[in-house]
Amino acid sequence: MNSNRFNQILVIDSIPKGEYNTARRLFEDLEPHASAYSPSPDVRYIRVENAAEFFQCLLMAKEDAEQHDVIPMLHIECHGNEDGFQFADGSLVDWDEIKIPITELNVATGLNLMIAVAACTGGALAKVMRMGDRAPFWGLIGPTRTLTAGELEKAYVALYLTLLRTKSPADAVKAMEQATTPGLFWRTTAQGLFEEAWRSYKSEHCTTAALEKRGARMRARLRESGVTPLPSMEQLLSRLIAHEPIAFARYRQTFFMYDIFPDHSNRFPIEYIA
Repeated sequence: MNSNRFNQILVIDSIPKGEYNTARRLFEDLEPHASAYSPSPDVRYIRVENAAEFFQCLLMAKEDAEQHDVIPMLHIECHGNEDGFQFADGSLVDWDEIKIPITELNVATGLNLMIAVAACTGGALAKVMRMGDRAPFWGLIGPTRTLTAGELEKAYVALYLTLLRTKSPADAVKAMEQATTPGLFWRTTAQGLFEEAWRSYKSEHCTTAALEKRGARMRARLRESGVTPLPSMEQLLSRLIAHEPIAFARYRQTFFMYDIFPDHSNRFPIEYIA
C-alpha cells in the first residue's frame, strides 16, 4: 500500500476549559517549524466546543479538499471512550455518527486522509467499519489506553516534527515510537482495516455452518418461487463458495473507491484473501 498525500496538519481542539491543553501546545510547537521547513504542510488550529462545531469543522475541511485541493492530516484532541467522542461542553457523538462525515472527507481527499486521535480508545473508530462501506481514512493512529498529557505531547511532537522535516509518514511514525514506551500507541491503515473486516465477514458468514444456513434459506426461497428443478444443497453451497471472490472484488472496489478513482486499482492492489 502506497503512502498518502497531504498538505495540511489540522489540529482540532476540544479539550475542556481548565484542563492542560495539549492541542494548543502542539500547535504552538509546530507552527514555527512549519515555516522553518518550508515548503512544508500548513499547520492550522481550530477550537471546537461541541459536537455541532466538530461536524462543521469536518464539513469545512471537505469543502477545502474539493474546492482548493487542501488535503489535511487530522489531529483530534478531546475525551473519548468505547462509544465515541466527548467534546469540551460534554456533548457526545458515537462512532457511527463520526464515521459518516469522516468518510465523506476521505472521499474528498481521494483516500488520503490520515487521522491521529488523542482521545483514549480512539481505535474504536475502526470497529464500526462494515463490508460494503467506503474507507473512512487512509491511516489512523491512537493511544491504546488513557495517557497523561506529557505522554501525548511527547509522542505527537515527535510525530509531527519529523513529518514536517521529512514529509514521510513512515519516518514520522518511527520517530513517534522511538520517543515513547512501546505499546502506548497503535496504528492501522485502510488496507489493514479492510483485511480485518473481510476476515470477520468470512468467520461470520462463510463457515460451513453459516454456508449451510444460507444455502437452506436460498433453497426455501427457490421452492416458494416454484423453481424447478430445485438445486441440491451441494449445488447451492458450491455457488456460494464460488461467489466469495466476486463478493471480495465488489467490496474492494467500493472500499478503495476504484469506481471513483480508477487509478486506485493500481494504488491499492489488494489480492483476494481465501
